[in-house]
Amino acid sequence: MQAEILPADAVTTIGLGSSRKVWFPENLTELKELVKMGLYPLGGGSNLVLKDEPDRELLSLKFLKKAEFNGNHLKLGAGVTLREILTLQSQKGFLLLEFLAGIPRATVGGLIAQNAGAFKKEVKELLESVTFITYNGEVATLTKSEIEKSFGYRESPFPKTGVVVEAVFRITPSPVNKVKRLIGHYLKKRLEKQPPPVKTAGSTFKNTPAGAAGLLLDRCGLKGFRVGGVKFSEKHANFTINEGGSFKEFEELIEIATQRVYSTYGVKLELEVKVV
Repeated sequence: MQAEILPADAVTTIGLGSSRKVWFPENLTELKELVKMGLYPLGGGSNLVLKDEPDRELLSLKFLKKAEFNGNHLKLGAGVTLREILTLQSQKGFLLLEFLAGIPRATVGGLIAQNAGAFKKEVKELLESVTFITYNGEVATLTKSEIEKSFGYRESPFPKTGVVVEAVFRITPSPVNKVKRLIGHYLKKRLEKQPPPVKTAGSTFKNTPAGAAGLLLDRCGLKGFRVGGVKFSEKHANFTINEGGSFKEFEELIEIATQRVYSTYGVKLELEVKVV
């Protein structure tokens, strides 16, 4: 069982906060023991911000790389990356997660835990089952009907109830040329609306019934607004960008934004990024 102390920018895409001890289990037995210790599961770190004062060690699932086809179903380990899935789609010819193309360092486990979505599609719509380990060290499975009941907008039962090990997805066979074209289409759309590759954790706040979080932030004059080395993007106000800032500056920026939107619209913004 391996462990390393890694800096924030090696663990997350935004690179804020303190260094953390990260554990790398290589089999199910090791994983069960670490989950029972209450470690926080780490995906690709694309939607995660680390605090300055660490209160939890991290658990990497990078060695859980299973990929097994069974008819129109595909079983994937939690450590398989989005890039690897899109490559597989382009090689084998099937539709699955093309609508998420462009999310950096995303993994199966993280996409499920976040119920990631874009372009009016969500991961939960494609799931047939999710196998996870509870904090008692037991292996459990959510069925399709349980997934439909327990998943919500950018929400899932994970990691509150346990750590995702693997999942079965429903795939749709499609010509390779069409798959490649769709991946390119969604990647272009994402790049048009969102900042170029920078230190960011993606969407900062969840959208609200009163409107998209980015629109509310923009109307409150927060596009491009900064606190020290942390700011909201000039291209999309809901993207927080780290330009050599600190976690404290991130906290202050979030506090200003939530207060300003609430005082203007009476809407309480809820973080989409996870702070650990």
